Amino acid sequence: NNIKSPPAGTTSYAAVAWYAAGPVGLLVFNLLMLLMMVMIIIAYEVAMISFIDDMPITTGSRKIDIIIPSVIVALLSCSPDVSFLSKFSVIGLLALALSFVVILWQGFTENGLTGFQSTLTLWPRNATDASSWFGVVVFGYGIVPFILNFHESMKTPKQIGLAMKMGLVLVFFAYIIISSGVSILFSPSHSFDGDVLQALPTNSWLALFVRLLMTFVVSMTAPLIVVPCGEMIEGKIGIGVDEVYKRIAVRVLLCMLCMIFSEHAPGFVHIVSFIGCFFASIIGFILPPLFCIQLRHNTRKDDVSKMDVTSFCDLSALVIGIITTILTTTMKFGEMRRS
Repeated sequence: NNIKSPPAGTTSYAAVAWYAAGPVGLLVFNLLMLLMMVMIIIAYEVAMISFIDDMPITTGSRKIDIIIPSVIVALLSCSPDVSFLSKFSVIGLLALALSFVVILWQGFTENGLTGFQSTLTLWPRNATDASSWFGVVVFGYGIVPFILNFHESMKTPKQIGLAMKMGLVLVFFAYIIISSGVSILFSPSHSFDGDVLQALPTNSWLALFVRLLMTFVVSMTAPLIVVPCGEMIEGKIGIGVDEVYKRIAVRVLLCMLCMIFSEHAPGFVHIVSFIGCFFASIIGFILPPLFCIQLRHNTRKDDVSKMDVTSFCDLSALVIGIITTILTTTMKFGEMRRS
């Protein structure tokens, strides 16, 4: 009862960090979230570069090619209300569905069903490949930073557990069927070392349409990350809501810096895997048990040295999370340096 309330505008997960570790915990959590969002923006920029590089129609300059969609992202991010971008989510889903239909058709046209008769091994070849797989999986299932917000926005919050289970199960089977199916279908003629659109031909009008559509979807989605990231920066440096020009300057500068970094960054898959191994692992595997341990320590009135079942589970999860994060991040960072 003597603990002060967190600052206004603090998210639910950040409020947990505040009550568990005070202002320092809130600062560390916000820094991790800020860096993760910046890395996601860079990943979006890299994705757009990879889409544009394989197009037969370009300006002839890679820098100009990436500037054009980056400017669109920056302009959309400066809009006073970006809620209209949520309407493009349906277009995004249709674009993804169309992309995989085209990719599957391309694989069937090239190889037929001979890939399903091959002896392709889908297991990681070594520990480095396993760490890359781990990072992508953690990134894809990284709902921990947002689950409390989902819980608060639901009409029946008690159903959050069932909703998350159903959503994750559906995503799991979709990922398994699509990723394994595409890999097996293309196995006689193609091995993937990046995004799946590399399998599409560069001289096909349908492939060009898919790449343009995916670039459009990414440019519509990126502002949904740029805006909250910019708002965090604006809040930290003291820019008010009514200081429009300063807020625009922050968001434009953020987009431009991410664009510059993306030009020298490794591939999209490498960045996504690193985000999963480091940022998503810390936020999803280390901080929750750590906060639970600290909150129990702050609220318990009996002997805190006693180890009950809950404390043992929290401590075990914390140790496993730390070890997993260190090992996978180290291997992934080494792979990124070599690439």
